[in-house]
Amino acid sequence: MAANNKGLGRGIGALLSVEGIPEQEKDSVVELKINDISPNSSQPRKTFREDALQELSDSIKENGVIQPIIVAKRGNGYRIVAGERRWRASRLAGLTVIPAIVRDLTDQQTMEQALIENIQRQDLNPLEEAFAMSNLMKEHGLTQEQLAKKLGKSRPAVANAVRLISIDESLQDFVRNGDLSAGHARALLAISDKEEQKKAADVIMTKEYSVREAEEYVKKLLLTPVATEKKEKTVADSLSDMVVSTKRVENELTKHYGTKVKLKLKDEVVGKGSMVIEYYSYDDLDRLLQLMK
Repeated sequence: MAANNKGLGRGIGALLSVEGIPEQEKDSVVELKINDISPNSSQPRKTFREDALQELSDSIKENGVIQPIIVAKRGNGYRIVAGERRWRASRLAGLTVIPAIVRDLTDQQTMEQALIENIQRQDLNPLEEAFAMSNLMKEHGLTQEQLAKKLGKSRPAVANAVRLISIDESLQDFVRNGDLSAGHARALLAISDKEEQKKAADVIMTKEYSVREAEEYVKKLLLTPVATEKKEKTVADSLSDMVVSTKRVENELTKHYGTKVKLKLKDEVVGKGSMVIEYYSYDDLDRLLQLMK
């Protein structure tokens, strides 16, 4: 577990940044067996990118775990409050023990601190944040005002965040992977009909509208007279089919290359566009180049 003084690799400092949870005077670091620790089922963050975990694991092999995780005692073991990604990466690196701070916390305090830590580290996508806030209020009877105070946010900010959980289920993955931002999603919530909401989302993604453009487009749809609306629906249906096809190709390319691939359609008539392939290290780039050859 010994950590040396070797410099951190580019970007790793951010991965191992200090927790958003305030320190306590009685905090002390102990070494716990990794197998005695379990993840928190109420952890707001649900997705962990494998490439980022591998990068963190490689850093831990080289430098050790620089920032202790925070856990709460549960039965004969411990439950993670903050630092699940470091715990996962440490297991991947083959470590058997990990530095940790043990705190005496209730289930509500555990949920609150896990949410605060993730929000301050900006580790959550908008839907993870929305569902975590909603669950915290439901399970522990908190008002938006009370939750806002605990998180250091305004009540309108909490209200706007929680609204996202009502977006159509079929669009939630687009919000999670960033194809639709929180701003885009909030604009779509003005459309009550779920089918129309999906069609509008397809147009927004295909046209790559900014949030402001999306808001204007939705306003236009809501104010469109019936005769013109039928024409708009025909266009939306056509673009919807195109988006489905585009997303299918993106998924196939993503599976083939083992990394995220994004198609950007610039001219839907002639099919002109561009393809963006993400890579996460020079080794990853070499792997992709070999695949292309």
